Amino acid sequence: MKNILLFILFFYVLFIASCEFPNKPVQLISLESDRNFVWSGESVELFCSATDDDNDKISYLWEAPAGEFSITNDTAIWIAPDSIGYYHISCIVNDGNGTSDGTFVKILVVQGGALIEGTVKNAVTGLVEDEIEVSLNGLKVSSDKQGFYSIYVPDFSNSYILTGNGNNFCPYNGILNIPSDHPSNVFEYNFSISPAPELGEIRIILTWDLNPSDMDSHLLTPEVDSVNFHISYSNRGNSESAPFAVLDLDDVDGFGPETITIKKLESGLYTYFVHQYSNDGSLNTSKGRVQIFDSPSCNGEVIDITEEGEGRYWSVFEINGENGEILEINQIVEIEPGY
Repeated sequence: MKNILLFILFFYVLFIASCEFPNKPVQLISLESDRNFVWSGESVELFCSATDDDNDKISYLWEAPAGEFSITNDTAIWIAPDSIGYYHISCIVNDGNGTSDGTFVKILVVQGGALIEGTVKNAVTGLVEDEIEVSLNGLKVSSDKQGFYSIYVPDFSNSYILTGNGNNFCPYNGILNIPSDHPSNVFEYNFSISPAPELGEIRIILTWDLNPSDMDSHLLTPEVDSVNFHISYSNRGNSESAPFAVLDLDDVDGFGPETITIKKLESGLYTYFVHQYSNDGSLNTSKGRVQIFDSPSCNGEVIDITEEGEGRYWSVFEINGENGEILEINQIVEIEPGY
C-alpha cells in the first residue's frame, strides 16, 4: 500500500511540474522627472516605477537620442547635450520572461532664457498643494509635493497669463507684468488656489507681493442676531453661529493668502477692506488682488488694487446680503472704512 501511495504522489508531482502557469506581464506605473526643461550640460533626475505580480526581477533600460546617463536601476540622471530642443527620455522595463513595458517623458533643453517659478498654496489651509496644473502661454507643468512649479520662457519681454487648475478647486487666473529691468532671469510668482466653496458660501481671498509683508483682511457684517461684527485677525468670527463668517487664514510674511469665508449671507450690507499693517512697502505697489468666489460654480469677481490714491486702507467692495450682488469700490484711502 505504501508503494502505491508513493507511486501516486510521484506522478502527481510530475503532473504539477509539467503544468505551465501563464506569466503575468510587467507593468510600468509611472515615469517622473524633477523638471521638464534643463540648460545644456545640466542634469535631470528621473524615476521609473514598475510592478510585476509574479515578483519577477525587473530590469530597466534607459534611452535618449543624445546626452549622457548615470543609472541606478529604476533611477537615472540624464545630463543634457549641447544642442537645444525637445528630447524624449524613455524607460523600458522587462521581467526576463518575455514581457516588457515602456514610456517616455519630454524634456526641453535650452540655452539662455528665463524662469517663472513659485509655490502654490491652498487658500483656506495655507498648506502647499501638489498636482495643481499650472499653465503659462500654453506650457503646462504640475506643482510637486512641495507645491513648487517652474516654467521656462524665452525672455521677460511680454506679459504672461498664468492659470492654475486642480480637482475640486476654483480655477486661478493671473496676469504677470514683469518689469523690463527685472534684475535676474528668475521671476517668482506665488499664488493661492481656493477649494470650491460649499453650497451657499462666499470665499474672499487676498494675495499680494512680498511687500508690504503684512496686510490684513477686514469684513464688516450687517446686524446678525442684533450685533454688527468686525471680522479680522483679532476677531476671527465663527462658522457655526453668528456672524456665520470666519477668517480662515492670516498671513504676516508676504504674498498671502488671507482668506475669509462667509458661510451664509444675512440681510444687509457687508463691507470688505484691507489694512496695510506693516510699514514696509505701500499699498500702491503691493500688487494686491482680491478674488471672490461663490458656490458651487466658482463664479465671482477679481479685483486688482488701484495704483492711485494714498493711505493705509484699501476699500475693496461691498456685498448686498439679500441678493449677493457685489459692488466694487477699489479705492486707497487714509481713513478706515466703517459702517
